[in-house]
Amino acid sequence: MSKTYGGRYEIEERIGAGGMAIVYRAKDTLLNRTVAIKVLREQFASDEGFIRRFRREAQSAASLSHHNIVSIFDVGKDGEDYIVMEYVKGQTLKDIIRSQAPLSPEKALNITRQIAEALTHAHANHIIHRDIKPQNIMIATDGRVKVTDFGIARAASSATLTHTGDIIGSVHYLSPEQAKGAQTNEQSDIYSLGIILYEMITGRVPYDGDTPITIALKHIQEEVELPGKIGVEVSPEIDTIIMKALAKQVSDRYKSALELLEDLDRIRAGQTIVWERYMADDRDAFGTQIHKGLRDKVVSVNQGKLENTLHKGGKRKRIPRPALVALIVVIIVLGIFFGIWKYFNIPVVTVPNLSGLTVDQAGVILEKAGLTLGEVQFDFNDKYDKNQIFNQSFKPNTMVKANRSIDVAVSKGAEMFEIPDVTTGNPTEENAKNMIKGAGFSKEPTVEYRLDPVISKGHVIYQNPGAKSKWPKESTITLYVSSGKELTMGVMPNVTRYSATQAKETLEASKLIVNTQPQVSNLFPTDTVITTIPEPGQAVKEGSTVIIVVSQGPGPAP
Repeated sequence: MSKTYGGRYEIEERIGAGGMAIVYRAKDTLLNRTVAIKVLREQFASDEGFIRRFRREAQSAASLSHHNIVSIFDVGKDGEDYIVMEYVKGQTLKDIIRSQAPLSPEKALNITRQIAEALTHAHANHIIHRDIKPQNIMIATDGRVKVTDFGIARAASSATLTHTGDIIGSVHYLSPEQAKGAQTNEQSDIYSLGIILYEMITGRVPYDGDTPITIALKHIQEEVELPGKIGVEVSPEIDTIIMKALAKQVSDRYKSALELLEDLDRIRAGQTIVWERYMADDRDAFGTQIHKGLRDKVVSVNQGKLENTLHKGGKRKRIPRPALVALIVVIIVLGIFFGIWKYFNIPVVTVPNLSGLTVDQAGVILEKAGLTLGEVQFDFNDKYDKNQIFNQSFKPNTMVKANRSIDVAVSKGAEMFEIPDVTTGNPTEENAKNMIKGAGFSKEPTVEYRLDPVISKGHVIYQNPGAKSKWPKESTITLYVSSGKELTMGVMPNVTRYSATQAKETLEASKLIVNTQPQVSNLFPTDTVITTIPEPGQAVKEGSTVIIVVSQGPGPAP
């Protein structure tokens, strides 16, 4: 394959494919290194909303710098949208599971630890992956774990729901809140990591089925079987980590990837992990926790009351179907009425101006205004300093419902590029401009023309700033270009009494431009030079214009 993207990424071979994109190994001809380039599939090319979100999320992911996260180098469009990332020589974790599972507990925990470290770094930068699965985990030849697809996974979160075939590979690792279509957070990534640990330990995913819908429902409704129940011997501590990571309720799950790492440290140190798990059957009908020692008594008493109510004369008393249907309808109507009432009775508040604030400062101000901080995006901006908010989802002074989430865009500072050397070899003005554009700078360079005794006309003399400097993408670079060799000073030759033709030849030999001015004269013969401007002996620069005053006669008397 000979296709080149962005004028610099030469495709070498296809190395993988997924529901969203095709991955190729490529050569970055500008920096002379091997990269991986992920090209979006055609079915997403017409979805402008998805494309914008994809580019924004990929740029946010590019801000991550961690040894367990695949680095993103570039995002672009060349017929197709693509992202350029670090090339990792190795296998996906899915390939390793297929060929080696069940993995030893030591190896499985080591891989889990590295994934958790990557998530800890990403979550600290307000980036949630939302598609953690073995296909998105690379294991390098030296054993290092590399998590990939931070950008494309977030952008695809809504698009994949409309392409059922694309989520088959992901639904096995979907958190219950994702399966319900509810709001996701960092703990959704932790649930997916728990599924991966389970799969590494047992060699199979905990929930499987014939259709994605079936699997998603199992994530919501069914408790996972412990590895020990399916014949895999692991320590109680590993069972605890798996069950806590896979808790249905977000409140019961690990609060952060850092908290999960702490439990992994305890296992490494040989310590016991204690988890007060709040199971659904440990709560009464009103969601109040019941002391475990009293649970059996409560159940037996309630069961006796229920039997007395439903049994009469040894026969079960059933609720009539019409009454049951009517009851359900009343509940639904009341629920809708309450929802509408609640919506229209929410107070309206004013959105504050968050520009120039940090995320922490914005959170405090929003809370005082009766609002909450929503999604945080990061992007380059040359008008705001790093970590300052430069945009928000609702404009300042807009009236919105209280408790509304306000999304913000945070500056990563000015995007910096390295200035190329456009003086070596004295390239032409056009070539120098192309080199600067190819290095990523968006503004046309400013050009100043200067005489030069050595550099040919139209070629670059020097540049400002100098080569190898780091310079903002939107800033201007100045090129100094030769307008020709510098002219030297000389002395005006004396051509008085020369014929006009002789005078012109003499002056042009001195690299001067000659203009003729006729004048009637009785003293000088016709076609004879009377005088010159400047006069003979005065200083004159090469290339300048001089005047010769030529007699028109009638000339001197015989």
